[in-house]
Order: sequence, then structure tokens, then C-alpha cells
Amino acid sequence: VFPIPDAAGYAIDPNNGSIQRWALGASRTPGAPSGNWANGKSVTLFISDGSAYSITWSTMGVVWKGGTAPTLATSGYSEINITMENGVLRGVHVGDFAS
Repeated sequence: VFPIPDAAGYAIDPNNGSIQRWALGASRTPGAPSGNWANGKSVTLFISDGSAYSITWSTMGVVWKGGTAPTLATSGYSEINITMENGVLRGVHVGDFAS
């Protein structure tokens, strides 16, 4: 499990592994997708948001199931999956977990 460094503009990179964990220290906007995203690549994110922070996904251009980016759980982890399919990053909020 790759620990994402909490920083503004961090680019989520599938080459860091298919499971990545991110403990937010502030509201964040991930950077534009790296060239490492290709059709069939995916990343499962476990995001810890203990202080009602949010993620703005606009720079990545994720297309969300249901049309709207998820609201993160304020305790525990939100599990999010992002997959590149046909040149499009598609995201789904899998669910929230206590730990």
C-alpha cells in the first residue's frame, strides 16, 4: 500500500501501486494525471478525512458514477476507485469504512 504524501497538487500515479492511502491534512486538488495512466490502469484510494476536508477532482478530469464526486467520510476511510477506460478516468465511491 503506497502512502500518498499529503501535498497540494499531488498527482495520483498508478505506477505507485494499485492501492494507495491518503491522509488529508487540508482540502486538496490532485494534479493533472501523469502519463502513466493508460487504458486498464486503476488505483484504489483509501482516503482519511478526519477534519471535513474535501478533494476537488477537476484537474484530473474524473467522470464520476452518478455524475457527482463523492463526499468523503469525516471519520475512518472513504474507498474510491479510479480506472482509465477508453482514455477516460472513471471514478466510483465504493464506500466508507470505520478503520
